[in-house]
Amino acid sequence: MRKLLCLFAIAASVSLHAEERFLLAADTQVIEVNREGKVTDLLKHPGHSGIYDAWRLPDGGIAYVHRGGLAVFDGSKQIVMQHAATGSGKNTEANSCVVWGGGSQFAFIDSGANQICTLDRTGTLLRTIPLPDLSGDPLHFRYRTIRTVPGENAFWVCQYGRKTVLKVGTVGKILQSIAIEPLLTPTATVKKAFGITQCHDGALLITTSTGCQLLRLDQQGNKIACWTAQEIGISCRYLLGLQCCDTGNWLVACGDYHLKDPAESSDLLVEINSDCKVVWRLKRHQLADQIEGTVDRNSGIEEMRITNVHHYDSEHLEQCLSVRR
Repeated sequence: MRKLLCLFAIAASVSLHAEERFLLAADTQVIEVNREGKVTDLLKHPGHSGIYDAWRLPDGGIAYVHRGGLAVFDGSKQIVMQHAATGSGKNTEANSCVVWGGGSQFAFIDSGANQICTLDRTGTLLRTIPLPDLSGDPLHFRYRTIRTVPGENAFWVCQYGRKTVLKVGTVGKILQSIAIEPLLTPTATVKKAFGITQCHDGALLITTSTGCQLLRLDQQGNKIACWTAQEIGISCRYLLGLQCCDTGNWLVACGDYHLKDPAESSDLLVEINSDCKVVWRLKRHQLADQIEGTVDRNSGIEEMRITNVHHYDSEHLEQCLSVRR
């Protein structure tokens, strides 16, 4: 029934913001919605889970990273390229990806091998870039987000459990290291380094996943401000992926993983202005009747598991990668 409702919603959706879209990485699927919260597209490939990061491509396709590696789809949702992460079974984990060169080049974090893999559209492995060896850490706590550094041949990478952000050169040299814990608001909840993006003014935005904090730094790593989800007015369990909008506002994905009560995480995505005031929200109830989420086996609660966002103009997809994520 939900799939039928979703199809009807896609066909009938008419909006004053018809060109504005939000592509959401959501564990077992990738969901596109408009500002009214209507689902406008859906991609779900058998066997893929742990989808933490997804990108719309200029040709209408989608690239995402799932637990097993990188997958690239064309506009008709056919796989045109995939590359497996190192290892097998529980020893494999890919965490994040980034796209550049007009959709011709890709990079993803292979946490099992402590490396970045870069590829072209044919699937040719161009380079492996070594990251600091965290083999002594639990696999799921090693690395998270990767993003290109604007104007440099380098990547921003989050060391998740170690609460550190690295700027990594294309041969693996560490160009900058920022320990974020001393910069955060002290709370009893454990914080981690999950999301990072560099805004148009050069400032860095970092999210902590657990602990639900949003940190703003200058390019040298000096603290500008830090806010908790409570201070911002967000109802969520986690603050995750980010994007800086052309308007100067920020988009933050709000994770509803491991819920004990649906009421504790009613926000899935928020738009925040430069004063850190919420100006728009996507709520759980808006998606609940349109898509099938994942039912937590312990609580029995259905979770949407929105982990990352890519915001773009669907009428000008040729520009969809010209964003600050």
